[in-house]
Amino acid sequence: MRSPHVLWAVVPVVAFLSTPFLPFVNGPHLWFGIPSVLAWCLMWTAGTTASLALVEHFAHHTDDEDEDDHETLTAYEEAAA
Repeated sequence: MRSPHVLWAVVPVVAFLSTPFLPFVNGPHLWFGIPSVLAWCLMWTAGTTASLALVEHFAHHTDDEDEDDHETLTAYEEAAA
């Protein structure tokens, strides 16, 4: 799959890998009552799900598999009759 929409999946990876280098994340801070690193990782875990959903939504799927299933089902119905 070579699509520009696959770049959406790169965003959370970069966010996770940059965690130790971001001073506003990697410090003695509390966000929502939990350590900032944990909140950051929880946020980007949800962001990973959202980005993969975007990639799946914009992916170009061919219907070749559906046609193969239909042909197999028709051959089976003919053999059963």
